[in-house]
Amino acid sequence: MSYLPEVLEEFRIDESTELTIDDFLERAKLDKEEYKFYKIANTGVKPLKSFEENPDVNPILYTPVDEHIDSYNQYKECVYILTINRKIVKIGGTYTGMKKRHSSYNCGTRKARKKGTCSVTNYHITEAQYAAISEGKLVEWYVYDIPPEPVTRKIWNKTRTVFPKFYTFFETDLCGIYVEITGHRPLLSKNAGVEKSKKSKTKKSKTVKCK
Repeated sequence: MSYLPEVLEEFRIDESTELTIDDFLERAKLDKEEYKFYKIANTGVKPLKSFEENPDVNPILYTPVDEHIDSYNQYKECVYILTINRKIVKIGGTYTGMKKRHSSYNCGTRKARKKGTCSVTNYHITEAQYAAISEGKLVEWYVYDIPPEPVTRKIWNKTRTVFPKFYTFFETDLCGIYVEITGHRPLLSKNAGVEKSKKSKTKKSKTVKCK
């Protein structure tokens, strides 16, 4: 499709050495109903009309799976896995749900990157997906919904019930499991793949964060 921007070669990745989502969940002993991951969206490219309206538009189009549209739109905590040809390339987490997370990723345009106004992660995830799609690869998103767990405690002179955020713990531990099995983070996670040139200056730790 001639209206689409050229692929940036540095974002072509080889995901062949990564684990498939099925293999990972089985080896991690997470292939149980209790920890059910399900496909929530596919990644494609926007139609010509989008580029006619805005030549600098992010080319990525996220399409939620029909039976999970309500879940996709819901504001909630979840852990997500991005796969290319079913190989895991990123593990992440959010407390705003996948629709808002994808909206954030769509801020990672080339124009915004040149201005320095978008996050490196959003830009890299956009470009890597775009490069994969240009090669005819299947790009999919899977999620695990983190069950909300209320906590009741006294805050000053009142007793309140609140819902603390847990997604960072779920994300961090899932990344740690992936590292234990493979010896490395997923390709598009921090300090790996297209981001490997930016070496981490932090000390080694048992805690692994994949964002």
